[in-house]
Amino acid sequence: MHAKFAIAASLLASALIAGCQTSSKLEHEQRTAPTTYNSVTFTDYDLNRNFSGGIPGPHKVFRFTAEKHGIRRTPANTSEVFVVLRNHTDYNGILEARTQFFDQSEIPTDVEPRWQRVVVPANSTSVYLEKSTTTAQLKYRVEVRQAK
Repeated sequence: MHAKFAIAASLLASALIAGCQTSSKLEHEQRTAPTTYNSVTFTDYDLNRNFSGGIPGPHKVFRFTAEKHGIRRTPANTSEVFVVLRNHTDYNGILEARTQFFDQSEIPTDVEPRWQRVVVPANSTSVYLEKSTTTAQLKYRVEVRQAK
């Protein structure tokens, strides 16, 4: 009986260690990924986390995701960025998002990024919007974090 318990405990400890090493490697990859344009990035790692095996789940554990995002022209011919944020939890979430606009040479431009609160109801979606002030063609990068 003691031998079976020792073997089971050893297997569980090995799985935990392997799961921690995998999530640490993936966390490092997510945090050091190059900056991309026309994208949404979760700067608060606990909101959107990927795992491969281990205790957290079979492959992915998400609290919030960006279901859709893009940029469109407004009637005034400026740009408007939109992000559809989805809450995968059973409680309301309060996030903050901000947009950095870039010109075609990928130089930061336009409005100074400022954090805006977005309430995302439990098991539902909300839309974050940000408008530019220029009529130039722009690229964007949206950052999302837990509200402070």
